[in-house]
This record gives sequence, C-alpha cells and structure tokens, in this order.
Amino acid sequence: MTITWTDWQATAVPLLLALGAIAVLLIDAFWSTGTKQLKHTVISLITGGVILFCLAFVVVQRNGFKPAFCRTVVEGPAECSLVLEPLTIGLWAVLLVGGLGVVGLSTYRLLSAGIPVGEYHFLLLSALVGATVLAGARDLATVVIALELVSLPTFAMVALNRDRRGSEAAMKAFLVSVLSTAVMLFGISYLYGVTGSLYLQTIATRLPGIDPDLRRVAFGAGLFVIVGFGFKIAAVPFHGWLPDTYAGAPIEVTAFLAVVSKSAGVAGLLVLVTFGVAPSGSELRLVVAILAALTMTVGNIAALRQQEAVRLLAWSSIGQVGFLLAPLAVGDAQAVVGYLAAYVVVTLGAFGAVAVVQRHRPGGLLSDYRGMIRSEPGLGAALVFFLVVLAGLPPGLAGLFTKFAAFQAVIDAHMGWLAVVMAVNVMIGLAVYLRWVAEIFRLPADDPFSVDIETPAVAVISACVGSAVVMSLLPSALFALVT
Repeated sequence: MTITWTDWQATAVPLLLALGAIAVLLIDAFWSTGTKQLKHTVISLITGGVILFCLAFVVVQRNGFKPAFCRTVVEGPAECSLVLEPLTIGLWAVLLVGGLGVVGLSTYRLLSAGIPVGEYHFLLLSALVGATVLAGARDLATVVIALELVSLPTFAMVALNRDRRGSEAAMKAFLVSVLSTAVMLFGISYLYGVTGSLYLQTIATRLPGIDPDLRRVAFGAGLFVIVGFGFKIAAVPFHGWLPDTYAGAPIEVTAFLAVVSKSAGVAGLLVLVTFGVAPSGSELRLVVAILAALTMTVGNIAALRQQEAVRLLAWSSIGQVGFLLAPLAVGDAQAVVGYLAAYVVVTLGAFGAVAVVQRHRPGGLLSDYRGMIRSEPGLGAALVFFLVVLAGLPPGLAGLFTKFAAFQAVIDAHMGWLAVVMAVNVMIGLAVYLRWVAEIFRLPADDPFSVDIETPAVAVISACVGSAVVMSLLPSALFALVT
C-alpha cells in the first residue's frame, strides 16, 4: 500500500500527539539540570502546545473529507481504515479540549506530589492518540487497536500514586478491560465470518442481505461488540468497576477518565452504530436504547445515595452516559456530539473545583462544601453553575438544550417509552445535583474555610465557565460540531 499525502493529512492529529508523547518521554529521561518546577513547566508547555496545535489543525480542516489507507474493491466505493470528515473533526475537537483541560489541572503544584510528571504526560498523550484514532476508525481492526491504546495508558495512570487504593482500582479496571476486549473480539470474529469483511462500510452494506439463517449469528456478533464497548463506557450492567476506579485514582486522572476516556468510548460506539454493526432499522439499535434506559436510571438512583463528591460524579457520569446513548440508539450524531461537548466542559470544570477543595478537605464529602458560596463565592458559584448545567436547569441552558435535542431525536424515532424514561431521569437528576447545590448554600456548621486556588486552576475553571456560558447563549455552536 502506498501512503499518500491525503493519508498523512488524515492522520496528522494522532501522529502529532504520538510525537509529543515521545518528546515528553525523552525530555523526562534525559533531564538532569534545573529545578523540579522548571521541568514540570516545560513538560506541561510541550503537552499543552501539542494539543493546541492539533486543535488549530482541526479548526482548519473542519469541513474537510480525507479518507486514509484505502483499498479499491471490485464493486462499490473504496474501503478505508480511517476517515477525516466532519463527524471525526467534531469528536476530535471534544477530545482535544478535554485533554487540554486535564493538562491545565495537572500543572505544577496542582498535580499530586507523588506522581512522576514525565510518565503522567506521556501516558496522557498516548491515550489521546488512541482516542483520536478511534474517532476516525472505519474498520474493526483499527477500532480494537485504538480502543486498547486508550485503555492501557489509563490503567497505568490510575496506579501512578503507587498506593494500595490506586493499585486495586487499576487492577479492577484492567481485569474488566481484558474481559470486555475478549467479548468484543469474539463478536468481531463472527461478524467477519458472516460478512467476509472488517470494514464498517462493507459490513453495513452486506448485513441486510445475508442468509436468513445467519441473521441470528450476525445479531449475536453485533451484540457482543456492543457489550464490549458497554464495559468500556461503564454502561449498566457493565458499570461495577467505575466508582471504585474513580475513587482510587488521583483526582486529575479521575478527571481524565471522566472526560477523555469516556468520550473516546462513546465516540467509538457512535462510529460502530452509525457506520457498521447497527445500520438503520437494525434490532441492535433497540439493544442500545435498552442500555440507555438502564444506564441513566441506575446511575441517577445510585448517585442519590452518595456522600462523597467524587463518587457522586462517578455515578452521575454513568447517568449521563445513558443520556448520550439515547440519541446514539437512533443514529443522531449531531445530538450525541453536542451533548458530549457540553458534558466534557462542565464535567471538567466540576472536577477542577473538586480538586481544589480536596487539597484542603481530603475527605471529599459533600458536607465539606457547606457554606462555600459565602467563604469562596467565586469557586462556589462556578461549581453551582456546572451542577445546574448537568441538571439541565437555567441558567445552565447548554444542558437544557442538549437534553432537549436528545429528547427530540428519540421522539422523532417513535421511541416514546425511552422518552418517558428520560423524563423520569431528568427529575431524579435534579434531586442529585440540587442536593449538592443545597450544601453549597447552607450555613456552615463550623468556621468556614478558604482555599488557596492556584492560577492554572483558576484559568481552567474560568475557561469552563466561559465555554458553558457561550454554549448556553449560542446553542447552535454545540450542534455545528457535526454538519
């Protein structure tokens, strides 16, 4: 196969991120002079600069269409392994913004003292490489490789503190990932057997015309692939590993898991459902809809019982995945990417606020936030705003508009039962987030505490607030990510 200029352009973002990861690793290995602060600053600037450059490339190529690593076939269009198109661009923008925000929350004096800086940034960029490849993948082999490239670095990131809690969390995530990959590969092998291809476009074309005796096999194969992704994104009933992993990981890594890793999983599942294993009219879309209903219900109900901020956000993220799966079940890519963009921004901001508070109150209880609106009005107001966006309440109109788009997609597809489940879960979600908001406004039981907020944390939280405000005032910008 001859690699063309178009192939290089289509893979520019993953390649740049990979080169950045290698550069960070080499600098960390051979750095022998200067202070720890200087080393941390240089590595953070390199990581952030690479991601910013990739974002600039994404903006320039926002309307491009560049298929890569294609091969001609006897009949029909060429089969390609990776495609740069508006959907890919929209997903890349979401992933890169999330990665950049995590880098901002990991700058000097914000990253946990025991975490090796070079390893952390190398693993972060490596996971971003896999995430961006996954968003553009158009064959099952590339999907599996990219998904593992996202997963493997995150296990190491969870265990970077090298304590018992982190090691247990990393081991639990690793074992679940191995199981999910095995299930997915089992399904892919059968899909290849009944369709004769690993390319998503070819699979989608051949599935409707296969022998009726093989349709159950194809359904079971596609189900195994979706279940494999269900483990990765912690969809119910494959979610048991997530709360303990979030609680055991360093807070910066937890933010990465919630924002980048989860977005990558949703992006991969969107690509699979939209382009391959579940074409329009497939029974597998009903399976995704059932997963959506179960996930949002269990996630929100469990979040009601949580007393720790990180665990509440963990269960909340499971509930939010349910709302993401709802429009995905009907193939509405615009609603999925718009919802994902709003989720990434406000979740990143919420984890930034939690990271600041937990430096002073390591317990991480919701009661630690009592009276924050009086002692730290800026940080308290920002956290309240993030929570009301997640709840879909004014003035957090970004959350309201994205939920409305998800409802509209489901109703247009004549899935009234799923719309009813979504409406009930919106009410449960209000109770989840407003309980935390009430703590922030409640009079403190003891002397109010003040927090020392570093400039990078202020910048990241302020940027998240500003982005959420823009999304609330200009909701069309959310859905313009995919044309």
